[in-house]
Amino acid sequence: MRLVKIGVSSVSVKVGDFAGNMKRLIEIIEEAKKEDIHLLVTPELCIPGYSLEDRIYWPDIARQSWATLAEIAGYCDGITAFFGLPVIDNGMIYNAAALVSDKIIYGMILKKNLPAYSIFYEGRNWTAWQGGVTEINGVPAGELVFRLPFGMVTAEICEDLWSAVSPARERVRLGAEIVCNPSASPFTPRKNEERKRLVMGAASSLKSVYAYANLLGCDNSRLVFDGGGIIATPDALACEGHILSKQYWTLSSTIVDLGEIGRLRMENTTWRKDISAHNVTESVDVIDVKSSVFTPASMGEYVRQQPKSYYVSSTESLKGAGNPALDELFNALALGLRDYFEKVGAFERFLIALSGGRDSALCLLIAVRAAKMFEEGRSAADYAAHINTVYLPNGSLSSQATQDAAYELAAELGVPFQVVSIQEEVKIALSKAAEIAGGMEHVAPMAKQNLQARVRGAMMLNWANSAGGLLLVTSNLSEAAVGYSTTGGDNQGGYSPIANVPKTVVSQLLEYIAQRDGITSLQKILEIPPSAELAPGQQDETDLMPYVVLDDLLYLYARKRLSLANCWRMVCLRFPGYDCEQLRTWVMDFAKRFAASQWKRDQHPVSMKVMELDLDPKTGFRFPVTQSIQYELDELEKATMDE
Repeated sequence: MRLVKIGVSSVSVKVGDFAGNMKRLIEIIEEAKKEDIHLLVTPELCIPGYSLEDRIYWPDIARQSWATLAEIAGYCDGITAFFGLPVIDNGMIYNAAALVSDKIIYGMILKKNLPAYSIFYEGRNWTAWQGGVTEINGVPAGELVFRLPFGMVTAEICEDLWSAVSPARERVRLGAEIVCNPSASPFTPRKNEERKRLVMGAASSLKSVYAYANLLGCDNSRLVFDGGGIIATPDALACEGHILSKQYWTLSSTIVDLGEIGRLRMENTTWRKDISAHNVTESVDVIDVKSSVFTPASMGEYVRQQPKSYYVSSTESLKGAGNPALDELFNALALGLRDYFEKVGAFERFLIALSGGRDSALCLLIAVRAAKMFEEGRSAADYAAHINTVYLPNGSLSSQATQDAAYELAAELGVPFQVVSIQEEVKIALSKAAEIAGGMEHVAPMAKQNLQARVRGAMMLNWANSAGGLLLVTSNLSEAAVGYSTTGGDNQGGYSPIANVPKTVVSQLLEYIAQRDGITSLQKILEIPPSAELAPGQQDETDLMPYVVLDDLLYLYARKRLSLANCWRMVCLRFPGYDCEQLRTWVMDFAKRFAASQWKRDQHPVSMKVMELDLDPKTGFRFPVTQSIQYELDELEKATMDE
């Protein structure tokens, strides 16, 4: 038996904060040494932070990253670890995972696959490693296998795991037994389950131990990383780290038997045929790591981590386990907001304009959770000091029901609440609008509605200046899709935590949290039909369409890229309770609004990405501002269910 203890760490880092990032990495190293970990894997680009975006073009980022790595190496006595950083060679910028052992930097593995889909645009800044080995900063770099006293180790970086062809396969053919993956994989609900499947599949296919470490927390603004960490053997999931931790870093470890890897490879005829069919490549170098003598991990600890039965796995009953996807989503929203607030470092509190509606209620719930996570939860008791809410009624258009709902939620959550009327300001704004337009008869009904939202937006922004507040924008994904928001009004603020959450999911979250946490005031909010309350009797679903239909159309059109005609056919089958001609009208309306609203989405504040479908024009959905979809509308108008 060769018992090796492997640790995978998640860590929340800040772009460009070399001192702060190094401090956390050193804390992880020291804890790993206390736990007698032989091999430590830390996340992708953990030294300079992720996402660097165009910041990487400043050469001092790479220089400072290397200098920081050299300092970190001084703490790696008696341990081997991978650290992520950028390196530059001949004007090319590479994403590297550097191996340090006993204070010596032995070499760097370079990332081969650069994602350029969804929110990723790595090809803009980085160069994909084409293969072979070179020398950068005086050490080998490229495709490497490290021969350590306990076994043969290699790595691949993040997207390399998701590639159809693993870069590690050639290195495994040269004898690598452990494949490490420093990663920066952003959160979406249940995505960690997909990662586990990929890691377990890679371990099985490569007949190796696979150790995966992921970033934690908010990046430079939008992405949320759920952390975790996964270690798999060819036979099983050996270790799974906690995701979405409020701690700034986590460390998970397990003991693996590398002797078992050798046995599996000898017994597996497919493995042997693969090795026989491929000549040992000259494009991969094996680096001898002259580290300290290997002391195997404790067999007693190894035995204690084994399952009760090797034949039947024990699974816990899901009864009463809640909804993991909704739990993860809410935790990710809170973690992202907490990290953004702390990492920017310019704010004292969250400001929320409570409307008595669902979106602002969810934003408040997220803010409360985020405030309780400040300083890793050490100041949780003082959360209310970091939150202020206000209800801004406009005379009879704002109902007593929404004011009562807003008050009761704030009271139940224990946060400050005040009511400030905007009726006088709206009258002044309306009179000035009429003066500019040349008479009240020239002020459009839409303008009369929107000026209320703009008065609220201006008041909240001014309050933010005085209170040192981060003003939370409460718009959701469904509204952004069809432009159901007011430019200069409710889409103005400092951060937009639920801009990537569709309205139906907002409702699901509120219903779930109300039941899970026993928040009784949410029931009153859920009983009120969604409404902007900008006109008498206004209701969102009357202005638009049922949100269940809208959100389905959004997914089918923007995520699945179906034609409008096929979107219509799909919703006709999914919603048999609605007349197909009514659904055709709704699809027409959705498409026109969606295509016409890109200019609004271009102006939306910084927001968080938590769903696969992302309409952010800078990083998620590069939709033309000016274009024609008339041919699709024509096709939809003539479509039948038979086609």
